[in-house]
Amino acid sequence: MSVAKKTNPSKWKAIVASVKAGSKGGDPGEWSARKAQIATQRYKKSGGGYVGPKSSDNSLKKWGDQKWRTSDGSPSKGKKRYLPDAAWKSLSSGEKAATNRAKAKGNSKGKQFVSQPKSIAKKVAKFRK
Repeated sequence: MSVAKKTNPSKWKAIVASVKAGSKGGDPGEWSARKAQIATQRYKKSGGGYVGPKSSDNSLKKWGDQKWRTSDGSPSKGKKRYLPDAAWKSLSSGEKAATNRAKAKGNSKGKQFVSQPKSIAKKVAKFRK
C-alpha cells in the first residue's frame, strides 16, 4: 500500500496549518476528516500536485458513503463518539455506554482522538471501512 507523494510538501504544510487553525470543518486547532478534504482542495487549487499511485484505501469516498452518527443521533461537535450507523447497531447498550464514557474521559483531558475499549474497537472495526 503506497500513498501518492505531494509535489510541494512545504505548500502542503502551510495549507494544513491554516486549515487546522480555522473553524471550518471542526474546532480551531483540531484535525478532522472534513479539514483533510478542505486542505486537499486548497492544495490542488493552489497548484499543488501528486506523483505516484494512490492506494485504494486512501480515500474518504467510502467513509462519506456511510451514515455516521453519535449513539443518540445528536451532533458530535468532537465531544461524542462518532461511528457508522451499522457499528452502533451492533453494540449493546452497555457497550455504547462504555465507548461513550471512554470518549468523555479523554475529552475531559483535552484529547481529540480517544481510543475505544479494545473489545469494542475490535467489534466495530469491520464497519469503519
